[in-house]
Amino acid sequence: MYMITLPTFEGPLDLLLRLIERAELDITTIALAHVADQYLVHMRALEVPDARALAEFVSMAARLLLIKSRALLPRPAVGGRAGALEEDADAEALARQLREYQRYKQVAILLRTWQEEERRTFLRTAPTAAPELPEPTPLGHTVAELIAAIQRRLQLRQPLEAAVVLSLPPRMTVAQVATLVRDRLTHQPWLSFDDLLAEATRRQDVIVAFWAILELLKRRVVIVEQESLFGMISIGRGAALCAEEMSLAGTDNGLLA
Repeated sequence: MYMITLPTFEGPLDLLLRLIERAELDITTIALAHVADQYLVHMRALEVPDARALAEFVSMAARLLLIKSRALLPRPAVGGRAGALEEDADAEALARQLREYQRYKQVAILLRTWQEEERRTFLRTAPTAAPELPEPTPLGHTVAELIAAIQRRLQLRQPLEAAVVLSLPPRMTVAQVATLVRDRLTHQPWLSFDDLLAEATRRQDVIVAFWAILELLKRRVVIVEQESLFGMISIGRGAALCAEEMSLAGTDNGLLA
């Protein structure tokens, strides 16, 4: 804060203005020229002059000059009560302007403090645009239907009718089951979900097989169809598996050509 030193006052310039405004200090004893000279010396000492602070000083100095000129210069005599009222109105208007100046200055200091405290934060005005994903192809099944098929299989005490069975050795992993399903579908177009679980004697085997089918569905390696409610669920070749077979066929044809 800028400080001034005068014969009758020493302190911040804002304090000088408040004392004069409250009539606690006689402005006629203040040499405003000394105030201006000290401020100019202060500004010349700065490497980069602050234009905003200079504008504030000019405004404040103009107020002080107006107050002092009213106190020193003689004014035409105005008779009666009207003259006193006019002087009171002028003094009140000047005091009101000084109070408004102080309020604006306090608000400016507060806003500057907020800016310094939050200068490292940034407001995102719009949400990040989500990438556009392709529409999934309807597979004609639900996860609930697959779970129902597993529950039916777990309730069966006898194995299903003899059919083309995909055997699940104990302690198989999801990756191994997925590989077996892919290999089986390369030799036949469809595979029964019940056949897949025919020799699953442990609940762990059923869970592993179910998980593997879900992973293959997610990757579009297989498709699942069910002709009727609670009917047999069939597993067929998905778009990804068909594309792989076409790619391999094209490679083989190129080698034979």
